[in-house]
Amino acid sequence: MAVVLIGLGSRGDVQPMAVLGGELVRRGVRARVVALEEYAGLAGRYGAEVVPVRATLQSALEGAARHRHLAGTPAGQGWLLRRWVREVSRPFVDATLQAAGPGDSLLGGVLAAGGAAVAAEALGGRSATVLFTGQLPTSYAESHCFNRWFRPWDAYNRWGTALSWRVAAALGDPLVAELRSRVGLPPRQGPTSEALDRHPILVAASPTLVPPPPDRPPTVHHTGFLAPPDGEATLPEGLMSFLSSGEPPVYVGAGSLAPSTGEGGLEFLAEAGRRAGRRIVTIAPSPAHVGAGPGEVYAVSDVSFEQLFPRTAGVIHHGGAGSAHTGLRSGRPSVAVPFGVDQPYHGGRLAALGVGPAPVPFGSLGPQRLARLISDLVDGPEAPRYRDRAREVGATVREEDGVGRTIEAMERVGLIGSP
Repeated sequence: MAVVLIGLGSRGDVQPMAVLGGELVRRGVRARVVALEEYAGLAGRYGAEVVPVRATLQSALEGAARHRHLAGTPAGQGWLLRRWVREVSRPFVDATLQAAGPGDSLLGGVLAAGGAAVAAEALGGRSATVLFTGQLPTSYAESHCFNRWFRPWDAYNRWGTALSWRVAAALGDPLVAELRSRVGLPPRQGPTSEALDRHPILVAASPTLVPPPPDRPPTVHHTGFLAPPDGEATLPEGLMSFLSSGEPPVYVGAGSLAPSTGEGGLEFLAEAGRRAGRRIVTIAPSPAHVGAGPGEVYAVSDVSFEQLFPRTAGVIHHGGAGSAHTGLRSGRPSVAVPFGVDQPYHGGRLAALGVGPAPVPFGSLGPQRLARLISDLVDGPEAPRYRDRAREVGATVREEDGVGRTIEAMERVGLIGSP
């Protein structure tokens, strides 16, 4: 029996599955990661087998750029995401059926979980959903990624979060329909969320960042963040030289699915850095831009944030689950500049934990506003408090064994055998 981990999405969807797969292999369990071709290196970095999907994120990025009015709203983001899932469903089904065999266990994030359940049904295996933030029905505001819509009525909050869970699970319905057709199963009756609720759900998020809600059902197992092993990568020589040539820089990045800023984004960051009096490390808009950029900006490509963030003075990111967790683990002050989905929630939680100021919406950032945010984070009157609190919270989060707890939960529910 093997475990098939479906990373349908960007780096934040692939890396935790790859980390889990690598630890399963280390413990003697055969594991395969299904991921887009562009993330094949990441998917196999920790030792799992890789089954690449012949599709890309490019259409998703182009769709966000063409429909900026939609990309700025939750409903629009959902529409764009579901459209992309429909575009890539056939190659993802090809790869999933290539990766999975009779009796295998299949795990998928919220976009792929419905498909994982279908494949497991067809192959006589088991399935589970892996979530990276608080998405399940609850009346506890601090435990849900859309808590900004909560009101002082438990019944309303429970109804609203149940609806959002149903909508989130339905984003993967094109994959479900394609898989059911390919394996000869009739169309599914009822919402995908109801099907997922009948199988184990693993919430792979730090309980410090995403507190487990007391009203979660017994099928939900809150395990912890799937952090890469310590020392799993080194930083490029050019970046190391930049880091050692002056004061620690501030990292500023907006994730792999952020609205593209292109080459002009480097000039934007150079101006913000000049105003704040700080050097900046960021993500290169293309491979041609890797290295020293304008002003005191250094652009990187596929680097280990686990190695980079602790070498910075502070971290400004989009608030995705992976970036938020990695920023916390680094022990450096951090703040989010969210543009949608679960990012405002993570940004609010960082502020509530005291590791940085309140989040600032991505769309409101100009060079002056970003410069002020940089200064507030690392040089302002609250900066010493942020640094102390970041060290304290970072030490706590690094002690959490999310990978080990996830594997223990998998053993308890029969996804893998006990060693």
